[in-house]
Amino acid sequence: QAGRTAVEYTVDPYEGSIGIWDYDRSSSDFWQQIKTTAIDSLLDAEYKNLFEQSFAKVTRSALDRHELFSSSVGSVGEFQTQFTDNEVSRSFEMVARTIAAREQLGMKRQTFFIMFGGWDHHDELINNQAAMLTVVSQALGQFSSAIKELGLDNQVTTFTSSDFARTLSSNGRGSDHAWGSNQMVMGGAVNGGQIFGDYPRVFEGNELDTGRGVLIPTMSVDQYF
Repeated sequence: QAGRTAVEYTVDPYEGSIGIWDYDRSSSDFWQQIKTTAIDSLLDAEYKNLFEQSFAKVTRSALDRHELFSSSVGSVGEFQTQFTDNEVSRSFEMVARTIAAREQLGMKRQTFFIMFGGWDHHDELINNQAAMLTVVSQALGQFSSAIKELGLDNQVTTFTSSDFARTLSSNGRGSDHAWGSNQMVMGGAVNGGQIFGDYPRVFEGNELDTGRGVLIPTMSVDQYF
């Protein structure tokens, strides 16, 4: 999601934006002032070497964005919604705070990616999914509640996406790698309560089944997006 005037920005679920350690232009600490001044002099220097010049420019841009992000998100008040203390829920909380600060950040449109890995359940699939889907359910519910607090339910759409699925047949206590899968879409503007696409025939002949319940997708990720 990068363009000519927009670049991706990585945000920590708990800390938000993370800058250079001890770099602080507003600090009154003597050693922090020395370090900050030294870093500024390195970044503001004119370099003949193209790589040094590019590195300094990117680092300066990152520092400026860090200060803007930290001050903007830091000014957002606390939500009434209580987020669970795990990385997934905290990621959604940080996304909600970033959305709340969209005007200070000068953003007209924002796209966020949250990763939740560990679904490769070749063993103990039932127990693992029961625990992990609970985390997903809580995080999505809490995020939805926070977005409604902001009055932005109709402007925020959340959806899941994965690069692979699981076989419909068991390998004993789990499943193996597959292809087509189910995804979820959530938001006030979503015409919900529906299943889009054809629900696959599982126990009878299915032309989309390549074997062991590995289903050929009927919609690509690009179409879905």
